[in-house]
Amino acid sequence: MHSAVELKKADGSVDRTEPPRIKAYLDAGAELPFPDLSDYQSMLWRAFLEVGPTLPGAMGEVPVSWVEVDAYARHSPEITEPWEVQALVQMSQDYLSEKVKGADVFTVPPMERGS
Repeated sequence: MHSAVELKKADGSVDRTEPPRIKAYLDAGAELPFPDLSDYQSMLWRAFLEVGPTLPGAMGEVPVSWVEVDAYARHSPEITEPWEVQALVQMSQDYLSEKVKGADVFTVPPMERGS
């Protein structure tokens, strides 16, 4: 399943919107091109969404910091290994990098790129 993006407005209300590519798939009645995830991969993905994926910075969004992920991991019964913390930080950095690239309408989505 997908989830709508929730944007908080200045008045505190929330505006729910679909990301443009997802909206195009939904409008066409097509199945979303998401990969199948194992239970473990799903757990990491949920942790990524809970801890981040980004933070507001002085000049716009920034990747989630090591401090934020470490604080999350210390209170999570699922994130127990140092490499998982490292993976969540890297996921945030990669997410933001791809989000910036995705602002260009000619960007090829990561899943459609050749290796």
